Amino acid sequence: MSASQSGPGTVFGRLERRGVLLGLSASQLVVIGVAAAVAVTAVYSAGSGALLLSAPVWVVLLVVGTVSVGGRPLVGWLPLVAAWLGRRLLGSTTRAQSTRTAALPSKLVLPGVAGNVELVEDPRLGGVLIVDRRVGTVTAVLAANASGFLMDDGSMQEHKVGGWGRVLAGVCQQSSIVRVQILVRTVPGGLSPARQWWREHRGTSGSPIADAVAAMFDDGFLATRRRQTLLAVAARLPRGHRRGPGGGLEPVVAQFGAVAASMRAADLNPSAWLDTAALAELLASAYDPAAAARHEGLPARPVPPVPGAAERWASLAVGTAFHATYWVSEWPRSATHSAFLQPLLLGDTGTRVLSVIAEPLSTVRALREIRKAKVEHAADAAQRQRIGQIEDEATRAEVADLQRREAELVAGHGDLRFTGLVTVSASSEAELEDRCVALETSAAQAMCEVRRLVGQQGSAFLAGALPLARGVL
Repeated sequence: MSASQSGPGTVFGRLERRGVLLGLSASQLVVIGVAAAVAVTAVYSAGSGALLLSAPVWVVLLVVGTVSVGGRPLVGWLPLVAAWLGRRLLGSTTRAQSTRTAALPSKLVLPGVAGNVELVEDPRLGGVLIVDRRVGTVTAVLAANASGFLMDDGSMQEHKVGGWGRVLAGVCQQSSIVRVQILVRTVPGGLSPARQWWREHRGTSGSPIADAVAAMFDDGFLATRRRQTLLAVAARLPRGHRRGPGGGLEPVVAQFGAVAASMRAADLNPSAWLDTAALAELLASAYDPAAAARHEGLPARPVPPVPGAAERWASLAVGTAFHATYWVSEWPRSATHSAFLQPLLLGDTGTRVLSVIAEPLSTVRALREIRKAKVEHAADAAQRQRIGQIEDEATRAEVADLQRREAELVAGHGDLRFTGLVTVSASSEAELEDRCVALETSAAQAMCEVRRLVGQQGSAFLAGALPLARGVL
């Protein structure tokens, strides 16, 4: 889904629902064709009686090919359910893997990631590079200091929105960057600095008052929340890359540095690239926020391994935490203020992660997709006119979005495909359901539609809750 910005306002494209013919996908047309073939064969073989006898077959196929449930056609549910049942039979929905393979983690083994992910500390970048050879990407994570947006006046908001637009425009010009992920985490730990200061300065007296103050800090630390903003950038692994120091990653490091420089030029306050220890701590806290919060502010110690992950149909259980990931299926359908995500970011006091993934598209590819879509819409319009069907307003809005995107590309703007994911976490299944209801309410206030990604919570959590800039299935 694409978006354009004008001043502090934002306009999003609609979710494309076109198909091969009259909005029907290829799989739907195949199922409907089989249903028609069964009915016609029955009529020509034995007349109307055979048509009635075969009705359970062709009626079921017709329903499967035309009816939608939860925004997805029934035929689209079949591969999802089959894949889920297959994973359950193979036992792959329950994984007991660690985030560490050695005392000093040069590799990561994450639930849902095939094979090992290599970590390479780069002194030029001042952080760690996440090298995934299976998918051919190198990723780095940049921490950013939020400087406030809601309390700024209109001109400052417009300046910040324009600055972020320039950062994305620069990303579009770097062909080797495949994905950018902005991730905002709301996690336990608001009193971490005060808690750490008290532990360092209270002494060893062990008085009842000191113990009471320490307990108060512990309770307040776990009850309050803090927000953390991260930017993950994934680039293609350079050809000829080799293991070891250097390894031919200099071009990637230079591009990551250019992204950080563009953020500084836009006054977006980048902090520092995460090193190995910070990344490992971040991943552990993403999987089990409450357990990781209890150790924050304490003296440095090895990062605990991630406990077993049990993937369920609509949730993911890891250690003492339960997670559910939603997909933002529809952004606001009309022009909206750039702070429209405020209810999703500030509305709930629970653990929540909002992730927006932007995938740059080359101008040639974007224009090819737009022109293909316009041809399909034209063919559908001709077919509707032939059968006497009226074109609805949603279809006209999709065509208008395509024309707007094409005009912006011709004018020299870049094109990005946006995906929004929201993950909520809780310490029990009952609490998780309450927070899911709160999330759906907040999404409605933000004029967004969200769908729970049932049957694929493992891969959805990996893409939405972890700053690895991975693609969404």
